[in-house]
Parts: sequence; C-alpha cells; structure tokens
Amino acid sequence: MFSAKIITITFLSSFFGIFIVEYLENKPKFKIILKTLLLIFIFFSIYNLIAGLNLWFGWEDPLSKATPEQMGRTSARRGGGLVLLVISFWPYILTFVGAYLTWLYFMILRKVK
Repeated sequence: MFSAKIITITFLSSFFGIFIVEYLENKPKFKIILKTLLLIFIFFSIYNLIAGLNLWFGWEDPLSKATPEQMGRTSARRGGGLVLLVISFWPYILTFVGAYLTWLYFMILRKVK
C-alpha cells in the first residue's frame, strides 16, 4: 500500500525541510514560497503518520524470525546494532516523527499568516 521509496522521500524531505523553512521564515519576499513549502511538508508529514500507523498495525517485524547467530553477525558489524534498533522500531519512529512534524509545520504556517 505504501511504497518504501515514497516513504523515504517524504520522511527525509519533511525531516530536513525545517532548514529550508528556517531560512525562508526571515525573508518577507518569499512568503508565498514559504506557505507553499509548508503545505507540502504538512502533506508529507501526514503521509508519514498514516504510513507509520499502517506499518504499526499491519507489519511483521523482519527480525522476528532471525536466528541468534544471524542477529549476532549483523550487530557485530560497525553500526549494525543501531540499524537493527531502527528497523525494529521503524513504525513507531515514523508515526511519532510524522505527528510531531505535522504539528510543527502547522504551527509555523499559523504564525506566517
């Protein structure tokens, strides 16, 4: 239902979009561009929130069937433990970050108007 490529694009765009928003906030000439970007980032964040909820309730952890040997081999590599942690908690991260960024961009949009 939700493509991994689209989730990646929307997550990274909405996550790093705050830097563009901060830059454009102090430029009165670019107010229309700022409002448009904020609406796009709000849409992306809502998409991430819905995708995270979908994964949360309908997702099987890919690490649930891994043997201890496979888990040990993966976590022994540099940074492998962090990757396993992010994979295990990805639906929760996606949901909460999507909800927070939706709220944040919405508050900035209210302030700009």
